[in-house]
Amino acid sequence: MARGGATAGDWPGRGSPWEFDPGPARNRGWGRLFSETPNYRGLGVAITGREVFRWHFGPMFYRGRLTDRGVKVLIIGQEGAQDESLASRSFVGGTGARMQHLLAHLGITRSYLFLNTFVYPIFGQYSQGLRALAQDPASPIVRHRHRILDYALARNDVHLVIAVGTAAKESVVTWVRSHGGGCAGDAGDVAGCDAAVLGPRVRLVGVLHPGGAQGGDADPVVVDFRRAARQIEEWADADPGWLAVDPDGERGAAGEYAYRSAPIPFRDLPYAVSWRLGRGATSSNRADEQRGIQLFGAGGHYNGRGDALTYPTTAAGTEEGYAVERGELPYEPSRRPWGDFDRGPPGGFARLLQGGVTGLEWPDFTSSLPGDGSFGLAPLHRGRFDNVKALVWADQESHDDVFCCRALCGDAGQHLQGVLEAMGVARDYLIVRVLPADTMGQTWPKVRRLVDHPQTRALHAELLARLRARNPGLGVVVAVGPQARRLVGGLPTAPLPVVELRAWRRAGARADWRRALERLRGLSYTTDSEPTFVWDGRRRQIPRFDLPYGSVRWRGTSGDRAVRPVQDGDSSPHYLKLFMPRWAWLLGPEPLSASERSAVVELG
Repeated sequence: MARGGATAGDWPGRGSPWEFDPGPARNRGWGRLFSETPNYRGLGVAITGREVFRWHFGPMFYRGRLTDRGVKVLIIGQEGAQDESLASRSFVGGTGARMQHLLAHLGITRSYLFLNTFVYPIFGQYSQGLRALAQDPASPIVRHRHRILDYALARNDVHLVIAVGTAAKESVVTWVRSHGGGCAGDAGDVAGCDAAVLGPRVRLVGVLHPGGAQGGDADPVVVDFRRAARQIEEWADADPGWLAVDPDGERGAAGEYAYRSAPIPFRDLPYAVSWRLGRGATSSNRADEQRGIQLFGAGGHYNGRGDALTYPTTAAGTEEGYAVERGELPYEPSRRPWGDFDRGPPGGFARLLQGGVTGLEWPDFTSSLPGDGSFGLAPLHRGRFDNVKALVWADQESHDDVFCCRALCGDAGQHLQGVLEAMGVARDYLIVRVLPADTMGQTWPKVRRLVDHPQTRALHAELLARLRARNPGLGVVVAVGPQARRLVGGLPTAPLPVVELRAWRRAGARADWRRALERLRGLSYTTDSEPTFVWDGRRRQIPRFDLPYGSVRWRGTSGDRAVRPVQDGDSSPHYLKLFMPRWAWLLGPEPLSASERSAVVELG
């Protein structure tokens, strides 16, 4: 199967890209609990006198199963890093890969949940000031974490808890004590804890943090992981029904355990996440005083080592179009309503858009376009698949899609949002990118050949047929840009009217889009809001209900956020940098609530 520039080597152990995590169910308490995150920034400054949390790209709450009775193994760590920030999921980078391999050795392929001591990354090492915030029962962070951990116990039959690193071990001790259990030994000795207070069959084990092996002696970490594997094997041998393997798992003997990495399954990550994330090692690095995270390709591009890169802009952005409700923070996901996110496409569409349907695969883009195959396919859609009233095909206009996991999220998409509102379709739309490959800066003949490719046209024709069968209210097609106009011209859209718009980056686009609204005024189609057919030419933010769970509120706002660097005089396909907007970077901590101020006094 052609996979649009990536090879089958990107997939082993990961499942398929059309498998994904939709986010917390709206009829369970997970999302509400996550939305009650305390004021990490304010608490950190109040207790230590300085910023101790890397707040810029937001929190990451979990990875794994949030379904009832879906978790047998609970893994608790310290905090996430930059890969986790990009994926909006925990344990995605190097440490996550080490733990994924340990789980696979135990035969646990699905029934796990990763959580952390802190939902925000920290600056530097786990220190005394952070220890008070992390372990004192009076700390709002501790209380919040305990509510999450207790909910995990209440909704599941947890048998094994693995603490990764010092902070996590101390967090388990604090948790056990909050249930009235005792813990012998020092603050990080989970082996001496009364695990029965968490559940009659719960067992606790701790391991050294894999990060301790970076740039130094890995032997102590390897030895400790092998010790943990032996301990778990002893428990399983003594009680064969204690920790059953998952249906597709197979438990290895402790003596055969090897300290290795395993890739993160696609089913643990948001739909259309870059395939680079979760491949089994760290894939990004922080830059620009926390404003930027650089994603680098596989194959010797680690942290840009050896490559001379120049970024043509730092993407400062402006607040134009950004809108926020009272109590919301730009660097956190929506709190009210916390369920305002996109759960991803229905299964059949998820597979089709990724080129996974036999006979409807994408062409191999590597023969026509330069690109880094480890990034995988770019997101192809944004919007809904049900109640669709307007279907939009659009050209790629930025690199933001890679980080938003949805199509047309940059400056062009933010301006298009205003047009959709003006035409009276503020929610019931579906936007589809013409090609899931990077076409920016490429010559029109190269791109045209891919647009005209029989596989490209066949896939889009099938998508159109499925959408029309599913959405009898579909009333208009919009084509934005030359690729979209050419593609739509060859699709069986009749009798649907087709309205064409100039690409946003082309001169005269603003006037052209206003002319298109006048044409739309003369058409008859169903709307979901009152149309005005008047657009002020300004940006709107990408609605939260278009983006996957965990997206911080500044994403999809403030213009283009993603930048590709120049290397040796040409655009480099191996790097992308995501910049937070400067206006958000300059924000100070939010004031503490009354209860948080009281907690600070108690913490001393």
